[in-house]
Amino acid sequence: MSINLNTTPNINQPKVYSQNNNNKYTRNNTPSFTGGISQSYDAFCHGVGKKVCSKIFNNRFMNWVGSLPKDPDNAVKHFLVVGSVITSGMYMKQTLTNEKMDKDRRQTLAANQGFTLLLSTLGAYTLDSKLRNWWGDMHIKYLSASEEGKALVNGWKNKNAEIEKANKNLAKEVQQPKLKIDQYIEQFGSEHVYDEKTLKSLKFRSKGFTALRQILVFGFVYRFFVPLVVVKPTNWLCEKYLENKKKNQALAAQQANTQKS
Repeated sequence: MSINLNTTPNINQPKVYSQNNNNKYTRNNTPSFTGGISQSYDAFCHGVGKKVCSKIFNNRFMNWVGSLPKDPDNAVKHFLVVGSVITSGMYMKQTLTNEKMDKDRRQTLAANQGFTLLLSTLGAYTLDSKLRNWWGDMHIKYLSASEEGKALVNGWKNKNAEIEKANKNLAKEVQQPKLKIDQYIEQFGSEHVYDEKTLKSLKFRSKGFTALRQILVFGFVYRFFVPLVVVKPTNWLCEKYLENKKKNQALAAQQANTQKS
């Protein structure tokens, strides 16, 4: 059996040549249909990003939201609040779409849930701010329990004393802010603790101590204080409101029937 190879090029087929990395010319196919789709898709995504996404994210409100977590001392509690808002929002949506309850009860209960969320959030932020200074003192005592931590604390106090002294002769606009203990450990910790593993452990424990305050405070308010102290009274008020509203509706209906007769 013999095989004949047809090496005659097809003169009717269009040819496109491109230069590869080896400086040789190779034959490519003409632009494909999928390439046109890709270009259209890129243009569509660019349009959405320019006309839609930029309007949503490039504004003062989103800049404010984005600035909230930039301070590591505040990031944990802000994210805890975001989680609680999402959870409460889902409960409110389920309440408003629950066909087993009448309209008045659905609306009143959803409003009650929103009020509870607002009250608990304000209470958590307030309690956290009240405990901040006391917790800061506990933070320093916690770090000072070890010799390495005590050296860091002393260095931090001396550094802030230098900053305070330097700021006395400067205008308020150009004064240098005092360093937080976590900032000092990050910037100058290696000057006091020479063992890298020990320094890393101190950094981790120090940041964890700050986050622990927020977890305890917001967890206490959202999961214990609010269910125990806030939910029951607000539910009672909700029931009294609905009961009084139904009585007024029944009385109005009775008066209307009396006038007709």
